[in-house]
Amino acid sequence: MTNSLRTHPHINSPPLKLQLRELLSGMYLQDLMQWKSIPLPKTVNPKTVLIIPGFGCGDLTVLPLKTFLRSHGHHTYSWGLGVNHSRMEKLLDPLMSRIKDLCDKHGKPVTLIGWSLGGIFARELVRDHPEYISNISTMGSPVIIGPRATALKRLSKLFGWDPEQIERDMLKRFDRPIERPITAIYSKLDGIVSWQACIDNWSPDVQHHEVSASHIGMSISKEVYQVISHSMAH
Repeated sequence: MTNSLRTHPHINSPPLKLQLRELLSGMYLQDLMQWKSIPLPKTVNPKTVLIIPGFGCGDLTVLPLKTFLRSHGHHTYSWGLGVNHSRMEKLLDPLMSRIKDLCDKHGKPVTLIGWSLGGIFARELVRDHPEYISNISTMGSPVIIGPRATALKRLSKLFGWDPEQIERDMLKRFDRPIERPITAIYSKLDGIVSWQACIDNWSPDVQHHEVSASHIGMSISKEVYQVISHSMAH
């Protein structure tokens, strides 16, 4: 498939009303208090899991999900690289080293979970190193466009991003398919990333799951936790 067939000019940043709704993401805290009531898969196959935070976030933001997965018997780790400043060229190599260390420690490939930009990191890592990664889950990740489909589009220059070049690079990467299963979680209530940009119709093994959380709320959403838990049951 050529890049010309992979353009999505109709996808733009989320509407202002959804962006403002992100300010109410604290309402999902009630989900966090109820995570022990989330139905478990009939069988739990313990996995080695690494969680990659979103742009501007660090390990603390994924601590609830990490705690949830550990309570279900998974060997779960945060990335340990501080704040995700979006510079993939500086972060991917140390992140890959951490993944290899976890593979050596537990003797099996790692499951990656990436929130927002972290999901894009996860996709590129598994694309280039499928031997170390068994599967990935993305949460509100703009996997087909990048910054153009986000509420941060107008701040791209401030962050040193070139949205047009990023989009061209992302589309080109689809020429090399991802060889591992992908669980793609998205929400039509997402006020940071347009949900359409989270839909991957080009990779060979993708399961899409719609939830009703905000973008920020995905990190503590009961729905999201349930989807991730079941995605690791096999």
